[in-house]
Formats: sequence, C-alpha cells, structure tokens
Amino acid sequence: MAKVLKKSNDISFTTNVLVTKEDGLFVAHCLELDIVAVGETFDDAQREIVSLICAQIDYAFTNDNLDNLFHPAPPEAWQKFYKCNEQVERKYKIRHSMKNRTNPEKIIPPWLITKTCEPPNTFFYA
Repeated sequence: MAKVLKKSNDISFTTNVLVTKEDGLFVAHCLELDIVAVGETFDDAQREIVSLICAQIDYAFTNDNLDNLFHPAPPEAWQKFYKCNEQVERKYKIRHSMKNRTNPEKIIPPWLITKTCEPPNTFFYA
C-alpha cells in the first residue's frame, strides 16, 4: 500500500483558467468546472479561484461525487482562452480538509495544475 500512496504524489488535476478584467476587477474563470472568482488584483483573483477549485476537487473526491465535478464553461469562454497567445502553468498543493468516509484509503490528487490565460498587460489592462 505504501507504493500506491507514494505514487499518488505524482497525480495531479489540471484546469484551464481564463483571467479577464471587467469593470476594474479581475475575473478568474475555471473552464472545466465553470466557477468564477473575482479580485481587486490579478493575484487576489488567482488566489480565490485556486481556493475554489481545490475545495471542489476535495469535496468531489472525498464524497465519490466525480460525476458532478465537471461543468464546462460556455463555448465563448473556451474560445477566448484558446485565443490567448500564452498560458502560464502553475502548480498548487491541494490541502484536504475532509476525510473520505466511504473509503479512507482512496487517493485524492495532491496537486492542482492551472494553465492560466492572463490579460496581456496585467498592470495597464483596461
């Protein structure tokens, strides 16, 4: 069993995040889960969306509810994401706040990888 747990450290959950600026706020949209976070700065929005994504993953895996995890964003959001010239990849540790009651040995991905399409010039983006 130790080998399986050791291998689980290589498992990751990857999402695409589109960040735009609307009405003076940064809006981060996770395209696979169709969830949105807002912040006054790019970093605030990024931090909030990562927190929401991690909570969704933790809850879905802990409660064997993967069927309800994915809700793709509308096609327009995906089109904006794929028009992005550069996506920045970041890796985050998923902190598990829940225990799996039905299967305590179930592996939950320890890493979240986000591919983020950021505004072209975050500081001057209008």
